Amino acid sequence: MNRTTKTAALGRSLLAGPYLLWMTGFILIPLCLILWYGLTDRDGALTLANVLAIADPEHAKALWLSLGLSLVSTLICLVLAYPLAMILRGKKAAAGGFIVFIFILPMWMNFLLRTLAWQTLLEKNGVING
Repeated sequence: MNRTTKTAALGRSLLAGPYLLWMTGFILIPLCLILWYGLTDRDGALTLANVLAIADPEHAKALWLSLGLSLVSTLICLVLAYPLAMILRGKKAAAGGFIVFIFILPMWMNFLLRTLAWQTLLEKNGVING
């Protein structure tokens, strides 16, 4: 391996640093905290009481409802995404970009409405400044 290849490999490795920090901070640490709180009581002693509490009918019902809703949500996403992917596969870049835009646009509505509300509130003759 020559020097240029080694430098390029080192550069790629360094680029992984921010991603690894992000994953550690927002995935691994919360998962460890969930495990800690699930396997300890209020005093910090190890116990399986929290894990066994899932078998209570009240908790089990909520767990099964959550799992059922996640399954239905996953199936809906697959039913919508697979045909869309097949349609986009055969389209040119411009047509495909428009179809993707149409599907992504509803996700922007919350942000757009909030921005519009702030503009209405803060304009020169708006609710706050009028």
